[in-house]
Amino acid sequence: HVGVDVLVNMLPRASRKQVILFAIGCGALFTGLIATFGYTFVVKMYATGQQSYDLEWPMWAIYLAIPLGSGLMCFRFLQVGWAYYWTGELPHHNEAHVEGIAASDALTPSTEAHGEVSRSWASPLAITIICAPILIVGICLAQRTGIIAMPQSMRALTLFILLVAFMITGMPVSIALGLTVMAFMFILTDVPIEAVSMKLFTGLESFEIMAIPFFILAGNFLSHGGVARRMINFAVSLIGHYHGGLGLAGIVACAMFALVCGSSVATVAAIGAIVLPEMVRHGYPMRFGAGIITVAGSLGILMLPSIPKIVYAVSTNVSIGALFVAGLLPGMLLTVMLCTVTWFLAKKRDYPRMKKATWAESWHAFRESLWGLMLVVIIIGGIYSGIFTATEAAAMAAVYSFFISVFVYKAIKLKDVPRVLLRAANTSAMLLYIITNAVLFSFVLTNENIPSALADWILAQHLGWFGFLLLVNILLLVAGNFMEPNSIILIMAPILAPAAKKLGIDLVHFGIVIDVNMEVGLCHPPVGLNLYVASMIAGMRITELAVAVWPWLVTMLVFLAVVTYWPELTLFLPRLLGMI
Repeated sequence: HVGVDVLVNMLPRASRKQVILFAIGCGALFTGLIATFGYTFVVKMYATGQQSYDLEWPMWAIYLAIPLGSGLMCFRFLQVGWAYYWTGELPHHNEAHVEGIAASDALTPSTEAHGEVSRSWASPLAITIICAPILIVGICLAQRTGIIAMPQSMRALTLFILLVAFMITGMPVSIALGLTVMAFMFILTDVPIEAVSMKLFTGLESFEIMAIPFFILAGNFLSHGGVARRMINFAVSLIGHYHGGLGLAGIVACAMFALVCGSSVATVAAIGAIVLPEMVRHGYPMRFGAGIITVAGSLGILMLPSIPKIVYAVSTNVSIGALFVAGLLPGMLLTVMLCTVTWFLAKKRDYPRMKKATWAESWHAFRESLWGLMLVVIIIGGIYSGIFTATEAAAMAAVYSFFISVFVYKAIKLKDVPRVLLRAANTSAMLLYIITNAVLFSFVLTNENIPSALADWILAQHLGWFGFLLLVNILLLVAGNFMEPNSIILIMAPILAPAAKKLGIDLVHFGIVIDVNMEVGLCHPPVGLNLYVASMIAGMRITELAVAVWPWLVTMLVFLAVVTYWPELTLFLPRLLGMI
């Protein structure tokens, strides 16, 4: 599970251990409470004898997933906490590993020590991190018992401060959201606390949310199934003979893979693990190649399918199909801009060029990659023609990706499919648990009338749409320093979208603006996931890679300004296809 561990990682080992154990304990507490409340709810459902009309199952059996799932999570938190207490080691997952790629293709990753605060400050800082959420909960209890009185605006501020206080302990974002909601509802509202467990279940009762696990599964099959390698070969055959040809091919391959994948991290891992060793072998500096792939990989969440787009659509009730198509032209423009910077730097530094491919070689490379590229036609054609919805397109993408990976390219054996399914299930469970707790958070926001009040306040400042979008960009760029994209969208989108709508900003365009901000956050420290994956593949220190990405990161900031204030770039295709 993802968490905001920037501050925790600055602590020395002993102090860090105290904070992490506190965070793990909070996770066990929350999931244990949900399991308890869920069990109570299941008992009540059993007494009513209600049945599901769709499944023809008793409702208590369906809702049994709440106490069972939460109970297992509680056990896992306790297990991890016990192991960490004695060994000092936490479970670790290497996102840079891509099955189907030989070990020799990837360079040896390196580890980098976190900067530490001085020992004299370590203990006070650790105590502050642990005591901050406890103190805020105490203030809320004082309000509940009548010791102090808080105005409505202060109650809303307390909600966000409590969330931040939980998050800086490094606990999973999903748990921080859930604990914030549970504490706030129990102490400062009259909503029954049992409603939390009910909302955890009903929060996922959305047809659109089902697109997320399907696209994650499709991305896993594509990453493991040899699609990336064939797209790279096709890109090299087209532009490999220009200055910086392998770098240009890496960018174009990232764009092609982004058309069918929907994940930025998967794009960096799949393309980077193949392209970077080749660039080094052909005489390119590793800094140059790693900088390119780190930023170009972010195209994975801008082009057609995109997990952050689905999360935004679910949060704001915007058409997923329109968001998919709206990212095409901006994605193409960003590809051209990144290629231009790469070509200029390569020509200036006289980096090597590859031999120009013949028409026959290009045609062969195209035919090899055609099966993967056909997924673009399936997604766009199916949604536009009305044959299936965006969620059904995700299911089709998963089935098609399985077919070409196993039966066409034969890069995955049938015996390896369960491992791919398990990895997709792990990623899906993590993201869906964040979403369901974010639904809880949105419920509290709506109950407190915060989005509407904030929208009215923004309008009263007379910022106009120009100033509002500038403020949103600054806010999201700052948030990108501390949180991963989906968490930012789930928290910020329900708050900012009403204000955007009142200012006449199209919510499809607003979604793409948020998406590009998330791209920027993926490419710089301290929590840029692309940066960490690329550093593991390239064997570079984070600080070194953070400097290497600057030419392309500045390009992306210029691109952000273009997308923000040129709405027709994003809205032209959806309007042309009648989606908005």
